Amino acid sequence: MLSQPNRTPQHFGFLILSGCLLLVVSEAQTQSPSPPKVKVAASSPVAEPVHLEAGQLAPDFNVLDMNGQVRRLRDLRGQKALLLTFFPKCFTFNCANHLQSLRDVYPDLQKEGIEVWGVSTDSAGGKRGQLAFAKHLRLPFILLPDASRTLSLRYGSVQSVTQMAIRESILIGKDGRIVWIDKQVDPRTHGMDVLKRVRAETVAQKQESLKPNEKEKN
Repeated sequence: MLSQPNRTPQHFGFLILSGCLLLVVSEAQTQSPSPPKVKVAASSPVAEPVHLEAGQLAPDFNVLDMNGQVRRLRDLRGQKALLLTFFPKCFTFNCANHLQSLRDVYPDLQKEGIEVWGVSTDSAGGKRGQLAFAKHLRLPFILLPDASRTLSLRYGSVQSVTQMAIRESILIGKDGRIVWIDKQVDPRTHGMDVLKRVRAETVAQKQESLKPNEKEKN
């Protein structure tokens, strides 16, 4: 038979003390509140909204057009006004109407001293890119590919790098300031709408410039 180990009073006291300590630790863990979960903010592609207004300087830009040529807004300063027109997607019905309407009045806009640049988030190349779209529509003006959304974000046409550009047109004067912003573009009539608006503003400016001369005569 195996001999039983001698258990002294000190031995039993040690076991009781150990059990009490374990019980206290267990109760403390049960009662203590669990640490708060830290919420890690997920990175968001959403940018701060851009609010452009008539009268303010238009954001400058330096981009490549569909042909790889550099286009800078400041190069037009003092030379021409610019209609910067944003559209969502190449080879879509409304976007085709939108750009064709501007194509049809482009010679008249040129006579008014206005250049036209189209912007979409499409790439330049490919079967459904801007080059193919411009050729299909026989566009006389250039398109600016903005797959990175850099230009669209700067002008508030998108709010994130995953969005397509909204349909809008921004007229920038020769002085580099925004003349007006049209967010209610009718794709079918936009070209004629722009031309009528520009001509009406030209007439109003001429009439305003004649007022001082009329006062002098009186």
